[in-house]
Amino acid sequence: MNIAIDTQLAKSILKDISKYKLTILLLIINVVTAVAVVHWAQLNRQMVIQQDVLLQQRDDIDHHWRLLLLEQRSLAEHSRVENIARERLGMKRPTTDEEVVVTLP
Repeated sequence: MNIAIDTQLAKSILKDISKYKLTILLLIINVVTAVAVVHWAQLNRQMVIQQDVLLQQRDDIDHHWRLLLLEQRSLAEHSRVENIARERLGMKRPTTDEEVVVTLP
C-alpha cells in the first residue's frame, strides 16, 4: 500500500511538473535573476567603498604635498639662505674692491 501511494504521488508530481513547465522555468529564472541583482549590488557597494578610501588617500597625499611645497619655499627663501651663509659659513657680501669681473673672449 505504501509503495502504491508513493508511485502515485510521484506520478502526480511529474504530471504537475510537465503541466506547469513554463511557470517553473520562469520561477527559476526569477530566482537566478534576483540572486544576480543582489550579487552585483554587493560588488557595487564594495567598489564605492574602495573608491572612497582611494579618494581619501589622494586628499591626504595632496595635503602632504602642499605642506612640503610650503616647507620648500620657506627653506629656499633668500633671506634665510643669506642668514645661514653669514652665520654658519662666515660668508659676507664682497665689497666693490673685492669684486672680479670675468669677460669671455
